[in-house]
Amino acid sequence: MGWELLNLFISPGTLRLIVWAVAIGGVATFLVVLWITVSAARRNINNPKFRYLAMGLVLAIFLAPVAYKLHQNHQKQQLIDAKLATMTKALDRYHELCKGAGEKIYRTVDDVDGVFLMKLEFDESSGISQYSIDAKSPYEGLGDFDTSGLYKNDHAVGYMSFDGHISSFLLDRIVRGQGSFPWVDNPKKYPRQPAFRYVEAIDPLDRQRYRYTGSWQKSDKNDREKWRKLRQKWGYIPRELLEPVDFNDDGPFEFILTREPAGNPPPRYGVTYDDLETPEERQMWIAGSALKVIDLQTGELLGKRIGYLHDRGGGSAAAYRQPWSFAQTEVGWACPHRQYGQDHFVFKVLNSNLGETQ
Repeated sequence: MGWELLNLFISPGTLRLIVWAVAIGGVATFLVVLWITVSAARRNINNPKFRYLAMGLVLAIFLAPVAYKLHQNHQKQQLIDAKLATMTKALDRYHELCKGAGEKIYRTVDDVDGVFLMKLEFDESSGISQYSIDAKSPYEGLGDFDTSGLYKNDHAVGYMSFDGHISSFLLDRIVRGQGSFPWVDNPKKYPRQPAFRYVEAIDPLDRQRYRYTGSWQKSDKNDREKWRKLRQKWGYIPRELLEPVDFNDDGPFEFILTREPAGNPPPRYGVTYDDLETPEERQMWIAGSALKVIDLQTGELLGKRIGYLHDRGGGSAAAYRQPWSFAQTEVGWACPHRQYGQDHFVFKVLNSNLGETQ
């Protein structure tokens, strides 16, 4: 506050001159006091041994703090230089990796009704440990967990991020509510978007394969807890409890995720990803992955998206900062930029029919 007040009345150039003048005056005062003290010791002590001992002691008393301060400054500068060197090395490595990033589509497929999400390995760590070298695919951003550990839905089946990720492939409208329970006031106002009729995946809890479908359902204005209460009672809400929706009615509408045991065979087309970064790169706060769309019948790779994240904050968690989340949203910290999730690329490869996913 004091410097801000001074800046109101004194120009920056004048202020710098004052600071330098005070610093030079302090050094000059120190040297004068030191000279007077040493001179006094030399004049008043007759024994040469004691005189030189006293002079050395005086010099040590005056110069020790200066030497200690210079040593401290040297250590701080070494740390700063080391950090700058590490950041420069990390940034150079990130730019080098980004040369191979981007989307490649080898073949597209039309009229695809459903897809098999082959890999949903969420990081079950809590707190800052989720940002360690053991964290799962930060570029894909499949799971976000806080210090309380795993988020779970009101029902005992499935993770919040698990459900939300699956819903992203089933939503046929741009929605206002994000996450596991999307909703809109009036779906007619929102543009249609690609959507699958079903998604199959293996639930991380019981390791069983399920078929997930979604449906827009009317929310009771007088009971916004209606669907939450049913989730608590039934887990994933049975399809027989859902009713046809007339979008001419007033909203709001809520997107309800349902599931049932999947039969055989699984969907022909699958989505998976591989982590790309090395342990050394993860220690530099660089993470990368290769998202792949595969024809499971032939093994053909239909499309691939390679992407990298770089947290230029070096993993700092100050002020509740979340390193990978920052890297996903800051411009230039991800290549390609993480504006959309997996579904955005998958729908470039697998063309589905527009319409509500019933």
